[in-house]
Amino acid sequence: MEVAIIGSGTIGSTAAYTLALERPALDITLVDVDEDLAEGHAIDTRHGRLLASLPQFGNAGSTGSITHAGPEPSAIESADVAVVAASVERPPESVQQNGRSAFLEGNLEIAREVGELLAERDPLPVVVVSNPMDRITHRVWEATGWDRHRILGYSLCETARAADKLSERLDVPAAAIYCPVGGEHGEHVVPMFSQCTVDGDPVDLSEADEAAVLQYVREIAYDVIELRGPEDSTRWLTGQGITRLVGAILDGGVDGRPITVSVPLDGEYGIEGATLSVPVEIDRSGVSRILEWDLSADELEGLHAAADAIRADI
Repeated sequence: MEVAIIGSGTIGSTAAYTLALERPALDITLVDVDEDLAEGHAIDTRHGRLLASLPQFGNAGSTGSITHAGPEPSAIESADVAVVAASVERPPESVQQNGRSAFLEGNLEIAREVGELLAERDPLPVVVVSNPMDRITHRVWEATGWDRHRILGYSLCETARAADKLSERLDVPAAAIYCPVGGEHGEHVVPMFSQCTVDGDPVDLSEADEAAVLQYVREIAYDVIELRGPEDSTRWLTGQGITRLVGAILDGGVDGRPITVSVPLDGEYGIEGATLSVPVEIDRSGVSRILEWDLSADELEGLHAAADAIRADI
């Protein structure tokens, strides 16, 4: 199987490296207008994967290819999944709260170009990571003209962050917590507390718990950037999340409970004309089914607020 990663900057290259180590047989192509950058990351990633497979470490065996290419139709013609991580350079204002919106104008144009490139071939599942993710996912979908279930916006970072904070608040292992997060990948994020469980059992959260989780999910990415420096990002989490989502597509589903991804809505939850994160089921074609859960009134209100904000930009 083959994955094409369009955009080989910090996020694209981190995703490529994580995929390469977790799925040694996977063929990976890094696609970028800066072919030198893509080639450098491809060589280093290939060597990292090879080192783990050498006889000295008892893991000798064949591995998939890791190559690079410019943004041409031939670069993606054999891909089973595409990941869109292409982006303009980080604007200075993007390191502040709600900073993802600073990428909007430049990345909308890139999204159109990427969508037109994808449209040169038959439809395939596409995972969009570029920020502001929901708007860029919508623009890629429009540019392809494909069925909306083929385009998945990546938003799993929020789910990990919510579990981390809930673990602290409830004094339970984070691995026991199921609390999917929907809405916008931004200020209008919607933790789905009505669906929250610990070891499979429903849990009643206080208003203080919910407020603390919401604030943490909104702010922690910017705290990480401040700590690491403005040229960096939450790349380890994002690279792992992309790997999990791409893996779920390649494997034909998630081995566990439903996840949330951003997908164009057409009446689900009373929302049309906007792309935002909701619970879904996954198969090899992308989204196999959008789930309409019985959410609380506050959660539904949050989804509609997210849709309004996203529609205002697209």
